[in-house]
Amino acid sequence: MFEAFVLICIIGSKDVCQTLQDLEGPYKTEGECVTRAYEIAMDLPTWMPSYQAIKYKCKEKGQRT
Repeated sequence: MFEAFVLICIIGSKDVCQTLQDLEGPYKTEGECVTRAYEIAMDLPTWMPSYQAIKYKCKEKGQRT
């Protein structure tokens, strides 16, 4: 099982960032997790227009960061 995380930063700044954790998962496959991370990035301007998605991570549930 995989959990999706997306790093977002204020547009124009790499210093003011947050990590979003997906609330819909976990996902059975890494591919499903990656798809969800991209969905989060695409929806980001609707919910947080001052931020941009920088990168994502799909980690196995229970794995340390």
